[in-house]
Parts: sequence; structure tokens; C-alpha cells
Amino acid sequence: MKRLATLFSVLVIIGAGLLFFWPHGQQGGNGGQTAQQPVANHGPRALSEAEQVAFLPLVCGGASGPGGGFAHQCTTLPGYPSKDYGGAGLGLGITLKSVIFGHLTSADADEAYVTYAGSFESLATNLGGGMLFTGGPGHWKLKAWYPGGQAGHCVSLNPTGRAKFICLYSGQEQGEDDSLLTVQNLPPPQGEKPALLRAADLRGTVNPNGNCQNRSGDEVVLLSIGNLRPAPGGASAQISYVTPDDAQAACLAQNFAKAPVKQAVLALRWNGSAIKLSPAFNFAAAP
Repeated sequence: MKRLATLFSVLVIIGAGLLFFWPHGQQGGNGGQTAQQPVANHGPRALSEAEQVAFLPLVCGGASGPGGGFAHQCTTLPGYPSKDYGGAGLGLGITLKSVIFGHLTSADADEAYVTYAGSFESLATNLGGGMLFTGGPGHWKLKAWYPGGQAGHCVSLNPTGRAKFICLYSGQEQGEDDSLLTVQNLPPPQGEKPALLRAADLRGTVNPNGNCQNRSGDEVVLLSIGNLRPAPGGASAQISYVTPDDAQAACLAQNFAKAPVKQAVLALRWNGSAIKLSPAFNFAAAP
């Protein structure tokens, strides 16, 4: 009896082990293989340490420690599209700032897009850009650099199929603050990005009344766009603006710099092919 009890216990243990390790989620007609979950499109996030280790050697030859305000110093930039590395003349410092994973160039591609800041970049590229990698985890290969193609402030609009993003770009030069919302694929288009919404604040420039030039009297003057973030149905953004009445009075007085500024949250709802703005302000064209 003891021998039979021992044998029964051994069989129970073996059966439990087989149940635990046996592949789950099998479907008929697939040769007994477990169906793989599709990779979802995601918005940007900070790179993990393992991701830094995977991507950095592909774009930064002879990488060393931090310096000059950048996370790494390089001796070469493999694959960079210009022999003078952007022409900024400030060394080869680089910081990998964020990464986006998903189906970027086609509906079934397994790709990554990394936004970087570089000492070798100039104001013309907003001191950075992006890099596209293909091949998937463990097999990443650099496909191309995109100076000026930052995608660190984007929201993914669709989890499956070819990825689509709404992205915010902003910059300041000679007292002018500019911001741009655009709906785009990655890598970003070459040249000027298609504008969903454009804002310009000229109050700090030599022509503080410049925001008056594109008004016809009944438009909202959009000064800034910021704080882009995911929201139900798409995204949301914070805007600052001057109402039509306040803009009209300030422009007539040639004192736009003193016009009252209001704030609002703008809902950016994605219907699968276009963005609908709410509230539906009548914005004046940016100067």
C-alpha cells in the first residue's frame, strides 16, 4: 500500500508539472503554436537602462561618460547624414531623451524612434532630432538619422496598424515664442511640418503688435500651445489666447503687449482620420 501511495503521489506531481508548463492559449489550425500578441503603438517615454545600452553603440562610436551638459561624448556618429556632424562645432555630446515603439513605417513593422539632443546640432534643428531603428528587440539596426525630427512631445492616436501621432513642437528665437501642433507619421516629414494649429507670441519682440496683422476683427489670437497629453478619444492641450474683443481693443490702441490673456484646455478628438478641436475657437492665422 505504501508503494502504491508513493507511486500515486509521483504521478500527481508529474501531471501538475505538465499542466503548468504546457503551452496555453492554443488555437485550432495553427499547428499547436501559441498566437503572438501584436505589438501596440505607444507614445514617447524615457529609455530604460537596457534600451540605452542597446541603442547608444549604434549611433555613438567610442562612447564615454557625460560632459558639456550631455549624457555621453562620442568620437564618431555612425550613419549621421552630414560629414561635419551638423556643423555646430561644439563636440559630439549626445543625450538619448525618449523612445517610441510601434508600427511606424508600415502596419507590421517592429520599429523604434529615439529622440536625441546633440551638441553637434544647431538652432536650425532645435538642437536635436530623431533616429529610426528597425529589427526589433535584440536585433536593432539604425536605419536613419533625422536632424530636427524630435518626437519627444507626441501622443499616439491608434494602438494598432500604422502608427499616427499628434505632436507638439515649440521654440523661442529673438523674443518670439512659437508652437505648432501637427498630426503625422514617424519619421516626421521633411521640410515644414503640416500644421493642425500654429501659435506665435510676438509680445516680447521688437514688434509687440505683430499679432494684430492677421486679424480681421473677430478671431481669437492664439499665443501658445503646451502640456500636450493623452486624453479619452485622443489628446488634450493647454492654450493661452486673447479674446476677439480684447485683441480688437489692444490692437486699436497699439498696445497688444498689455492685452488680457486667458487660458483654456483644448480637447483634440481623433476619429480615425482627422482631429476635431473643442471648443471650436475661430483662431486668427499666426503671423
